[in-house]
Amino acid sequence: MKIFLTNPPCRIPLKGNRERYFIRAGSRWPFSVIKKRAAPLDYLPFPFYLAYTAALLEKNNFQVETLDSIALNQKEEEFLQEVRQSSPDIILFETSTPTIKKDLMLAKKIKGELSCTICLAGAHVSHFPKTILKNNRYIDYVFLREYEINFLNFCLAIRNKSALNHLKGIAFRDKDQIVIKKCELIDPLDDLPMPAWHLFPSRKKANPTLYWDAFCQYKPAVQLHASRGCPFRCNFCLWNQVIYRNGKYRTFHPQRIVDEMEYVQKRYDAKEVYFDDDTFTGNKEHVLLICDEILKRNLKIYWSIMGDAMITDQEMLIKMAQAGCIGMKFGVESGNEEILKKIGKPINFERIKKVAHLCSKFHIKTHATFTFGLLNETRETMNQTLNFAKELDVDSVQFSINTPFPGTRFYQEAKQKKMILTNDWSQFDGSNNAVANFENVTNEEVEKMYCHSSSSWLKHKLQDPQWISRQTYNFYRLVKGQGITLGLNKIKRLVQLIYS
Repeated sequence: MKIFLTNPPCRIPLKGNRERYFIRAGSRWPFSVIKKRAAPLDYLPFPFYLAYTAALLEKNNFQVETLDSIALNQKEEEFLQEVRQSSPDIILFETSTPTIKKDLMLAKKIKGELSCTICLAGAHVSHFPKTILKNNRYIDYVFLREYEINFLNFCLAIRNKSALNHLKGIAFRDKDQIVIKKCELIDPLDDLPMPAWHLFPSRKKANPTLYWDAFCQYKPAVQLHASRGCPFRCNFCLWNQVIYRNGKYRTFHPQRIVDEMEYVQKRYDAKEVYFDDDTFTGNKEHVLLICDEILKRNLKIYWSIMGDAMITDQEMLIKMAQAGCIGMKFGVESGNEEILKKIGKPINFERIKKVAHLCSKFHIKTHATFTFGLLNETRETMNQTLNFAKELDVDSVQFSINTPFPGTRFYQEAKQKKMILTNDWSQFDGSNNAVANFENVTNEEVEKMYCHSSSSWLKHKLQDPQWISRQTYNFYRLVKGQGITLGLNKIKRLVQLIYS
C-alpha cells in the first residue's frame, strides 16, 4: 500500500513577475509572502508533522512518498503530475486556513482522476471537520490536531482490513452520519521517531538544509524540535489552542534531542541547529539538562531557538551560551500592559529588557516579535507597541497583523462582536491583511501601521551607536557562517527596508 504525504502548492499570480506565495506546513502562523516567481524564500519551516508521520509509516513497512511543493516552488500542474505518477492508495494533505480553498480544489481534481483515499489534516480542518466532510464529498477522512500516530493507526487498520471505530483523532462519514473521534495529545513525545529528514522536500530531492530561517547565522542549518506546547495561553495562539487544545507543555528527552543534533551534524554537515519550538525555554530544568548533555559530549555545534523572555533567566542564558546557543527569538506582542492582560500573555517589561541585555552580554543574537490588531487595540496602543520595540535592545524585530484564526478565543470573541470583515479564508493572512475592525481603530489603520513599522524601527536603531557596534559583530559572525555574498545580500535588504 502506497501512502503519499504532501504540503501542496498555493500561489496566486500578481502583476508583473510577482506572486503571493503561501507558507503552510511547519508554520504555527500560516501566511503568505509577496515575491518574484522564481525567487527563493527567506523563511521556510520544516514540515515536522509530515516528517514524523513519514518516519512512523516507514518504521511500519509502508511504502511512503513525500512531496513538499512549497519548498520546491512547484506550480499546481507540476504537483498534480507527481501525484499521478505516484498513483497512491492514500494521500494526506496538510492544510491551513488561508489555503483551504486551494487545498480543497486540488483534492477534488485528484479525486476526479485517481481512486485514492483522500485525507486532510491541519488546524483549519481540525476546527471544522463536520463542515469539511459535509460540504466536500470527495474528502474521505479528516485527521484532527496532532495526527501522526493516529494516521499511522488508520493506515494499519486499512492494511489489516480492521474496523475504524476504535481509532482516535479522526472524522469520517458512517452512512449519513459524520463521526468525530476524540483526539489525545502525544505523551510522551519520545513515542515519535526521529523525523524522516531523508524524505524532504521529496525522496528524489532530499535536502533538509533547504528549510531555512533567516535568523540563523550559519549554513547549513537544520531545524529540530525539543518540545511542544507553551505554558502561556495567549488568546490568538493557533497552535496551543487548536492543535494542543491548551494541553500541557511536553518535552523530548534531553539525550534524544542531543542525539538528533549529533545526527544532523554528521549526516547533513549542519553547522547550526534551529529549535523551532512553540517555546523552547518553557521548562528551565529541561533547558539546563539539554545544555549539560551537549557539554558532556563536547558537541561543537551552534544552535538558536524560539524561546520566551518571561521564563528565561541569567542562569539559563549563561549555560545556553556555554553550550553553543547564539540566537533567541521571543514574543512580546504589545507595548501596552492592559492589552497583554486581556489576551492572556504575562509580560513584565523590565524583565524583557533585562533578558535582552543579558543576551547581548553573552553574544546571543535576539529577535522580538510584535503584532498589531489585538483585542482593544487603538492608535495609541499601536504606537506604544512600536515605541517599546524601538526601546528594547534587540538585534531584529518582526511585526505582524494579528489574525483571528478559527478555533482561537480571539476568533470567537471577534465573531460574537461582529468584528470580522470577511468570510474569505484566503484573506486570513497575518502578513498582508487585517480582517477585523475594532471600536477605536480600523483594519486599514492596522495595515498602515504594519506597513511602516519595520522601516521606522530600523531608522531609529541606526541612530544608536551601541546597536550599530553590536550589528558589526553579528555581521562578522554571519559572513563567517554564510559567506560574504549572503552577508552583502543581507545589507542590501536592510537598505531596501529603510527606503520602503
